[in-house]
Amino acid sequence: MYMTIRHYHVPPTKMAEVVRRVDEVWLEKLSKLHGFESYYVVSTDDSHLTSVSGFIDEASGRKAAEASAEWVGSNLNDLDVEFLEMWQGPVVVHGGE
Repeated sequence: MYMTIRHYHVPPTKMAEVVRRVDEVWLEKLSKLHGFESYYVVSTDDSHLTSVSGFIDEASGRKAAEASAEWVGSNLNDLDVEFLEMWQGPVVVHGGE
């Protein structure tokens, strides 16, 4: 499994709309990409979101990260979402289902 973690700054007054769009629009598109395994978004505080995507392999994970960057730029730009940083790599320990 290959994971991508992306961290964003979101204006607090726009957080609910960002979460709604990600949940109702992006998740559906992402889940249809080849190799999709899992997706989570964590609200780390009132102005930051962190997404965690799991894909079957590195190629699928990297392709999804590119798609995510494009989608955020096209669909969240009007909400002043700022991409902060990204980490990617193979999973080396896994627990749970």
